[in-house]
Amino acid sequence: MEREGQLVVRADLPGLNKDNIKVEITDDTLTIQGEREQKQLEKREGYYRSECSYGSFYRAIPLPEGADTTKASAVIRDGMLEVTMPAPKHEEIRGRPIEVQEAPKST
Repeated sequence: MEREGQLVVRADLPGLNKDNIKVEITDDTLTIQGEREQKQLEKREGYYRSECSYGSFYRAIPLPEGADTTKASAVIRDGMLEVTMPAPKHEEIRGRPIEVQEAPKST
């Protein structure tokens, strides 16, 4: 999405922090990858239960031509990753009418 002249990419990554996420950017692609690790412990009278689950993810997002990737930044807050960079400038398309002429008749 575009917001106030900035190209914004948001990813909902609940339970992750900056140490679990890797963000890379090239001239035409934004790559977000990471690993999720969940541990759950439960102790009650007579038993003890422990569960662990793991999972990794990888997303490659194509960027529009002209995006200024040199000024990109990434921030994670409350499980929401936001990557911003200056949006490409939308140049006004200029046009002009061209008169259609008839070719001379051949003899």
